[in-house]
Amino acid sequence: MPNSKKLNKEISLISRYAGLKYSKYTLIVILAFIYFPMGTTPVYILMAAAAVPAFLGLVKNISQDAVEKEGVSLPYTAEKYKFGITRYKNEKYGYISNCFFLLLWQAKINLYDSYSMPLKAIPAMIIIIYTLVRIITGIFVKFKIKYDFTNLNM
Repeated sequence: MPNSKKLNKEISLISRYAGLKYSKYTLIVILAFIYFPMGTTPVYILMAAAAVPAFLGLVKNISQDAVEKEGVSLPYTAEKYKFGITRYKNEKYGYISNCFFLLLWQAKINLYDSYSMPLKAIPAMIIIIYTLVRIITGIFVKFKIKYDFTNLNM
């Protein structure tokens, strides 16, 4: 693989990882604020959002085949964003599980709860905000990394 393609792929991975992390932090803040009007379900999703990536990292460290070569071409940038392939995979699986839990919560509200309309749409709005923060932050970080390289602000 040519060097420029490898660098672009690594910049893309770092920006996606940063988007996943910032969207997780946004999700945790949103769930903490809506605890009182919505009951205990947001707390369970909040705990899952915080625990799933950490649990996957622990499982990866314990497993015997955890020998993975993480050769990064941009070590300073990877260190700045605390990027690692294993961490990226853990955050990605955490994102998928959080979306699944939010979808289950939306289905539970639609089927069993008798909330009025603004409260019924809260899990769907959280999923939309969660995804938009991930996408927008990823794009912003990607352009910031390229801007820093262009202006030699490493």
